[in-house]
Amino acid sequence: MKIAIYGGSFNPMHIGHEKIVDYVLKNLDMDKIIIIPVGIPSHRENNLEQSDTRLKICKEIFKNNKKVEVSDIEIKAEGKSYTYDTLLKLIEIYGKDNEFFEIIGEDSLKNLKTWRNYKELLNLCKFIVFRRKDDKNIEIDNEFLNNKNIIILENEYYNISSTEIRNKVKNKEDISGLVNKKVKKLIEKEYID
Repeated sequence: MKIAIYGGSFNPMHIGHEKIVDYVLKNLDMDKIIIIPVGIPSHRENNLEQSDTRLKICKEIFKNNKKVEVSDIEIKAEGKSYTYDTLLKLIEIYGKDNEFFEIIGEDSLKNLKTWRNYKELLNLCKFIVFRRKDDKNIEIDNEFLNNKNIIILENEYYNISSTEIRNKVKNKEDISGLVNKKVKKLIEKEYID
């Protein structure tokens, strides 16, 4: 089975995130995508909305998609969340005979060498890297450009940020078109203060 893992803060999840999931399912022949909202991030300050809110939003968006599972594996974990630790747990749950893929953005690939056990990660899974067509300023290390376990894709850049959505909600501005209409009211309620 081909299993893609898509971790992130999803603070909140927006249309750009959903389009990445759709692309991977339609074009990369995945059997399953596991969406994993981060618990305590390892690479940045923890200023995230409540974990249960972020999890609830993700679950609502994908509740009718049998190929998408939303997992609380990092939210329930103690301490900071590391992709390496999460991947080992998922391999234990699903079995090492499956093929695992990690979905990341180009900005994360740039910092991959700072990730816990990144070389082992590259042996345990393949990375699907979404490169922004309009941003050629990010230089990719040759170690990654020539690695068979890194798949770099050009994709349409959705100029949407979770920060922008949170700010719009706080300013009582419309977020239609930025988030899934199924969770728009929930986001407006939860992100107001």
